[in-house]
Amino acid sequence: MKKFRRRSARANLEHFRVLTARYFKQIFTNLGVLLPLLLEAPVMLLILFVVAEGDAFAAKDITQANIIMFVLIVMAALMGLLNSYREICKERDVLAREVFGGLDIPAYVLSKITVLSAAGLVQCAILFGGCLFFIDFAFPSPASGYILCYLAMALTNIAVTALGLFISALLKKSESAILPVLFIIIVQVVFSDCLISLGGAADYIKYITPAAWGIAVFGNACGLNGWYDWFHKDMYELSPALSLAVLAVFALLFVFLTTAKLKREFRQKD
Repeated sequence: MKKFRRRSARANLEHFRVLTARYFKQIFTNLGVLLPLLLEAPVMLLILFVVAEGDAFAAKDITQANIIMFVLIVMAALMGLLNSYREICKERDVLAREVFGGLDIPAYVLSKITVLSAAGLVQCAILFGGCLFFIDFAFPSPASGYILCYLAMALTNIAVTALGLFISALLKKSESAILPVLFIIIVQVVFSDCLISLGGAADYIKYITPAAWGIAVFGNACGLNGWYDWFHKDMYELSPALSLAVLAVFALLFVFLTTAKLKREFRQKD
């Protein structure tokens, strides 16, 4: 059984620094990696431009407002998933050699989530900033509204990025990811508590769905529950700080699970 050498915190930090620099370099020097990252947000922005009614929030059109919130959050989640679901399984052989050579697994996982989160933050900024040119969110409190909604998109992206990394750690080959990725996408769509009304046991699944918490921030920041007496969603009443904290917890949980899975796997190697 492989015995891991004890390393100082300084050595582990050096691993993190080197790996982070390596992955940023891989992105900027590989057109096949960089181009999809650059195109994802503009393409999704174009889709939003086609389907969105720019005055939905000013006109208090519940249906159109829900569509816009749904598209922004689910697209943020989708970008995070697309960026991460192959990251570990595609380099499993290289990872095995480097771990047995002394690579620190937490530093490896943290470097992955750091680089992918940075990419996601830029993508969400492009998507949200771009949509402001044709969508008037009519925030009751604009100063906090813009910040909260961007944070909702960013943290949803990071949470699903971390989930994608965990799925990648579970798989041996990236070709096996089709079914898990499809399942995650369906869960974000169906249980986001936005376009589809939930009831019974299904109503509880939304609480473990990152997209639902991201949309809850949008709903609260835009004041949707105050538009009409007949419209009310419980999650829109939650404090945005709570919803954002839940998304952060999701991200940390999946980073921890990914690290634990890889540590267990490589400890069992001869």
